[in-house]
Amino acid sequence: RRISIEPPPSFNSGRDIPIPIAIKDTVDVKDITSAGGNEALKGTFPQYDATVVKKLRDAGAIIFLKANLDEFNLGGESVSAFGQVLNPYDLTRNPGGSSGGPAVAVNCGFATLGIATETGASIRSPASNNSLIAIAPTQGLVSRAGVIVMSYTQDRVGVHAKSVDDAALMLTYMRGMDPEDLFTWESLGKLTPEPYTSHLNKNALVGARFGVFRDLFRKGEEFQPINQLVDKEISYLRQQRAVVQDGLNTGMDLVGFFGQARASIDEFKFAFNAYLHRRGPDTPVHSLEELVASGKYLKHFEGSYKRALAVESVDFDADYLARLKNRLTLRKIIVDLMDKYQVDVLVHPFKSLAAPLIGTVDRGPRDNPVSSVTGLPAIGVPIGVNREGLPISMEFLGRPFSEPTLLKLAYAYEQATHKRVAPKSTPHLDGEVFTY
Repeated sequence: RRISIEPPPSFNSGRDIPIPIAIKDTVDVKDITSAGGNEALKGTFPQYDATVVKKLRDAGAIIFLKANLDEFNLGGESVSAFGQVLNPYDLTRNPGGSSGGPAVAVNCGFATLGIATETGASIRSPASNNSLIAIAPTQGLVSRAGVIVMSYTQDRVGVHAKSVDDAALMLTYMRGMDPEDLFTWESLGKLTPEPYTSHLNKNALVGARFGVFRDLFRKGEEFQPINQLVDKEISYLRQQRAVVQDGLNTGMDLVGFFGQARASIDEFKFAFNAYLHRRGPDTPVHSLEELVASGKYLKHFEGSYKRALAVESVDFDADYLARLKNRLTLRKIIVDLMDKYQVDVLVHPFKSLAAPLIGTVDRGPRDNPVSSVTGLPAIGVPIGVNREGLPISMEFLGRPFSEPTLLKLAYAYEQATHKRVAPKSTPHLDGEVFTY
């Protein structure tokens, strides 16, 4: 059977790509049970597709399967009422969270592409642990309507793929203004009609300007193996005749500052209750308070639920408002840094340690939220594996709505290096044939 997305006539790309899609279980699909990994919502159906699902279906996509995650995005381990997602490279390791399900599904060939979401690093962390391309788009590029989010000011919907080409195609259909998500007004006047695939150029590294963002090369002996792998790839960019401006930094303790620019748990109760209202009258629970009172939630995340319920209002909370202001300040500092050195993108390690053991949260030095707290777009690209055979990623960070540039450079790097490594635990079976 041929499963494909057909580009609209105005794209005139002549392409026909098989593309079954795995959807994170926090993204509503009206004819597949959608539970956010939670027992109370298990086996229930929302009344509408999420906007991104509708857009992809309108383009001809097949929504192939729902994928596991951390319950309601609350962790970094990919564990929910439906069980623990495993890492295909080492079944004792964390697959990345919270979007571990779509990442593993794409990595192992259960689907060609995945829809993931993140508040901090939940698109990019699982992709890094699964040697995938990850796109965390500019805040406001892709609608969150019909998506369970932790933070209405920070969450994003993004892409998991094995190639930049595939990722660029799907993001083309996901983008655009949606009246149900007013953050997408930011995209008005900033998008061009051609598909992102039209920007891909395997020779784009020549003359491209990269800034090495040294703030995100963590100090300490344990971080040096990954720092050195990233530095090796930066040297390769020079060999490909890219212009590399090294030593860029903000002049502040950026890693230490991240905690002052996050406010996701403050918004969770209000974002979750708004989601339930859209979901429809047949929803088993109608508020976070009702959900917790039912006892049908993973006790693993009980602390997060208690903290969320304790928030009565954020409207006049000085600490919360300061965190929002810190995000805008940090965004301006980083864009100004890029402008000062006239670079196209910043490059840095995505995270400074590889996947930890299951039961260990994939956060701390494994969590780089600079893209999410600023709303700036980022693409994670595989750069191989470490000595333990665990995948490592490098990140390109761009200006607002610079996805064409990021995709162009990520594609050129991918085509020049081919650093993705497939897991040995899920080989093709004897006699296995797919016909499209």
